[in-house]
Amino acid sequence: MNDHIAALEHFFDRTFYLRSYPDVAELRIDPLEHYCATGWREGRNPSISFDTSFYLQRNPDVAKAGINPLHHYVFAGRHEGRKAIPPLRDMRARVQNSFRAKLDISPAPTISDEGVLSAGRLSSLLEAGLLDGPTILSVSHDDYRKNVGGVQKLISVEQATCSELSWNYLHLSPACPRLGLADRVPGLPIALSVCLNGTKLGNATPASLIRALVHTRPKGHPVHAVIHHLMGHAPEDIGDILQAVCHDRIIVWTHDFFTLCSSVQLLRNDTVYCHAPPSHSMACGICSHGAGRPAFLARIEAFFTRFTPCVMAPSEAALALWLKHASFSHADALARPLGRLLLSDSHIPFETGSTERPIRIAFLGQRAYPKGWPVFQNLAEHFQNDPRYEFHHIGLAHSVPAAGHIIYTPVNIALDGPDAMIRAVVARNIDVVVNWSLWPETFCYAAYEALAGGAFLLAPDGEGNVPVLLRRSAPGQGLLLESEDELVALLATGKLSNILKLSSRQRGYLLAEEGSIAWLRDQREQEVTSRPEFLSEVQDA
Repeated sequence: MNDHIAALEHFFDRTFYLRSYPDVAELRIDPLEHYCATGWREGRNPSISFDTSFYLQRNPDVAKAGINPLHHYVFAGRHEGRKAIPPLRDMRARVQNSFRAKLDISPAPTISDEGVLSAGRLSSLLEAGLLDGPTILSVSHDDYRKNVGGVQKLISVEQATCSELSWNYLHLSPACPRLGLADRVPGLPIALSVCLNGTKLGNATPASLIRALVHTRPKGHPVHAVIHHLMGHAPEDIGDILQAVCHDRIIVWTHDFFTLCSSVQLLRNDTVYCHAPPSHSMACGICSHGAGRPAFLARIEAFFTRFTPCVMAPSEAALALWLKHASFSHADALARPLGRLLLSDSHIPFETGSTERPIRIAFLGQRAYPKGWPVFQNLAEHFQNDPRYEFHHIGLAHSVPAAGHIIYTPVNIALDGPDAMIRAVVARNIDVVVNWSLWPETFCYAAYEALAGGAFLLAPDGEGNVPVLLRRSAPGQGLLLESEDELVALLATGKLSNILKLSSRQRGYLLAEEGSIAWLRDQREQEVTSRPEFLSEVQDA
């Protein structure tokens, strides 16, 4: 038996097993022996490359015989052509989850366990916290103070800018976040989480919020609305709030493509980029988001028609895509990049490629399917035993498993600071970052952070901001590829090492922009300076 266990060593990932099953780690026993004794009977997987339950379901003869499935695969199954994991595993799981999510969505989000504030109590809290100045009414899909992402990062920057200007930043998010839009259902009120200047006041219904705001808003100061995201909201409720208290500028951001479809990245069945086909097309008909898309678009269009907002996009590429597919009423459409890449003049020499110092290849950010995590995972598995390469993940795991040889460095910018990712790339001396997003990213902080950290960027060519970023800002520090096969061939042939030797890699800094607030401030200053009374005062002076 011990000889058989030894023969399985090459197919067993000890680090993966212990990370995936902490109860086994607590037992302080050999993980391979645990798998062979009881683990496979409990449906545990020996590595990211072998699915125990799938193998037993696909091979009932093995299950009936009560044989350790990994043992059978190693000594017989793989030679017989039996599969170790489901074909297109990640894609199949995404499709199944996409349809299941649609079935599981309730008619509307319920009131959270915290309960809701009365209009009177909310008025008191607002009166105690509101500054005597303009107010930004910000709307997004979650609590930006607790969650991590590009939208949350920009909202944090906006709030800090407002604090410097002595403006109010009143943020609304669903008290119970959900996918898609919320529906107005009689007798089932929708609660909003209300946050003022970085402090949560509590939850309130739209009606209570309107009464409180009408009563407490600072007189003589404008209220501007910045709609970052409508996911989880009923746009009709947000519209009523804006109509009641906001008589000034209204901005709608297109951080992703939620205004075009409930699939925020325009991924058909949450798997493949769909290019936003017409809502009544056959292409929409085969997607889990397709059946509800006409009604979804009608509600979004009604919101735009009601207010004719100014549309802002985080990049020129994102704006071009939105204008190509959207026909909503809007007063203006602007590209407002979330950051600016500043690179130094000094180049980073490349001296890797030997067994003493392998090329360090990393994935930055969350282990998320749309971000291309499966592509990186497959690449790392393909070259797992190749001494020329070392694979890293820097970011957040969110309980998504990874092959044990991928070196993990946790980074959370909400806790570690806005430059934490860049600092980690430098500290780990990362040579290459694979940024293989499956949709045309509208900005992509990870790509900017990779370049600022001095890494060489590998990304797919096509629509979106990343190809534009490479071509305009760092043409010598990245390579755009046509397919995953080309990505694999780049490593297999060793061409990556030669390309790195010729590259002009530089480190730098990502300068955050002020987003909507800077634009609103500039518009306000222009209005003040163009008023007749101001011009008269200047002439008199």
